[in-house]
Amino acid sequence: MAKIELNTRFGEIIVDPSQIITFPRGIPGFEKCTQWILFHELDDKGNRTSGVVTHLQSVDDEAVTLSVTEPVLFGFNYELVLSDSEAAELKLEDPNDILVLATLAVKNVVPQIGDKLPLENLHANIAAPILINSKARVGMQIKLVGKESKAGFAPFVAKVGI
Repeated sequence: MAKIELNTRFGEIIVDPSQIITFPRGIPGFEKCTQWILFHELDDKGNRTSGVVTHLQSVDDEAVTLSVTEPVLFGFNYELVLSDSEAAELKLEDPNDILVLATLAVKNVVPQIGDKLPLENLHANIAAPILINSKARVGMQIKLVGKESKAGFAPFVAKVGI
């Protein structure tokens, strides 16, 4: 399959179709965006510009990019119990295949030095993590606030962090 070229806020990105992650229902607020890729910003030498921030880029809408991170980097560990329908949607066979990410937002608009935003000015949304089956390349965002416990009904528990 041919490579896909995206013109994003980070410049042109060449996408290998095998790297696309499908979100069958999209992501809340971006329901029409069902195909995404994960990438790190790289400097001129090909090194990551941040060890904390990764980007989830919509393939369907080049203008849509979500900054995400591993929740453990903000001191938060999850123990998630997924329902049968959530596990089926993720095509999850092995809980070790699950990647849990939190979306990032800026807490306060403050002056910054150059193009770097101080990490203490970032807020991680831990109430609605993004789950990605890294093997099947399928994802979803789940809302934890107000979610009833499905313990006993769910076959998969994903433990993230230490």
